[in-house]
Amino acid sequence: MKKFVSFIFLSVIIFSFTACPEEKKDDNTNIVKTGRVTFFNESSYKVIVHRDAFSGPMLVELNAGQSRTLDIRTSDNSGVGTMFSIEYLYRITDGFDTESGDVIASGLDPNMQINRNIEENKSITVQIPQPNALEFKSAFIKILNSHNMPCEFRYMGNVFYQTGNGNIPVPPGKTGVYKLEGIPSEGKLYQNHQVFSNFIGTVIPDFTAMNGVIYSFTYNGSSVVKTGQQGIVF
Repeated sequence: MKKFVSFIFLSVIIFSFTACPEEKKDDNTNIVKTGRVTFFNESSYKVIVHRDAFSGPMLVELNAGQSRTLDIRTSDNSGVGTMFSIEYLYRITDGFDTESGDVIASGLDPNMQINRNIEENKSITVQIPQPNALEFKSAFIKILNSHNMPCEFRYMGNVFYQTGNGNIPVPPGKTGVYKLEGIPSEGKLYQNHQVFSNFIGTVIPDFTAMNGVIYSFTYNGSSVVKTGQQGIVF
């Protein structure tokens, strides 16, 4: 009798668990609320729009005069809104070998951080104006090859690509242009970089690179000489 009662009791418990409906999950928990933002580039430069800081995720790249509309997550704080940081792509032309192609420096206008409050299902326009000033976040090194053989720019076995055309070798009589990035505000020391030609490496004189500066060197087959430096003129 006791066994029969225990069996009935156990059956009731099992039935109560199986009979209870599964709790429904809120289907809206993973839905991202968005608003419509039209970015209009009124400047004469190609621009990249970043969300939050200049180092934040890229939202869109726009040519001069171009506009584009995106769905952007609503602002977390309606009082402050969402910040968009504008990176301007500045074409450098002065003194660069035309074979290098377009050499582009990334410039930041420190005053060009635009705050807008994005509300769900509402549309706004963000106008990107012409910059008043640009702070560049990269430097460049130019190597004129006056040797009668092609040369390459290397560091510890790593080969650099020319920034304008993506080529590795620099033909005789031409200039290789290379972008130097990741430079802190106090500058970055470049040591033990070399120019290679016909499997022979020639050391480039040490130099401290600062953002917004172009460093020029000449390679003659047996030595590399620094010939000058100039700031990027905006």
